[in-house]
Formats: sequence, C-alpha cells, structure tokens
Amino acid sequence: MNEVNKYLKIAKEAVIEPEGGIEDKIIDRISHIEDEDRGLLDDKFRDFFNKNNSRPFLMKEKLKDHPGTFTFSFIVVLGLFAFMAYLLSMLLADSKKED
Repeated sequence: MNEVNKYLKIAKEAVIEPEGGIEDKIIDRISHIEDEDRGLLDDKFRDFFNKNNSRPFLMKEKLKDHPGTFTFSFIVVLGLFAFMAYLLSMLLADSKKED
C-alpha cells in the first residue's frame, strides 16, 4: 500500500494538459514506476483520476479548502447585481417622471 500511496503523491504533482487519454499521460509522466508496478495502476486507478479531475469535484474541493474566499466573492457579485438593479430602477423612475 505504501507503493500506491507513493505513486499517488507523485501523480498529484504532475501537470498535464487536459486532452483525451489523460490517465495514460499521467502514468507516462510518473517516472518512478517500474514495469512490474504498472499492474497496480489498473482501471480502478484510472477511474480514480477521472473522478478527481472532474470539474464538479475540483470545485467542491476548492470550496472546502477556501470557503471564505468563495463566500466573499458571492457577496460581492450579489452586491453588484443589487447596485445594477438600483441604478436600473432609478433610471426607470426618472424616465417616468419626464413623461
């Protein structure tokens, strides 16, 4: 199990461009894998990478790691929408006064 953990730790640091066959590229990038150890990296390992590299999973991890940043960003965006709605209502009120 230590061997698998070692390979997972190395794989987390690999930078791969997102294209087709990302699992094969990651496995090729891990230079410390012996040929006999490639049998450890079976379909379950590929499934693990597919799930952990999906956009929803990555977003969930970012939210879990930095909840304050996303909360602050959400509040700022809501504030901007509220400000835009206020300006729009003021413009509509001014145009009704002119009529």
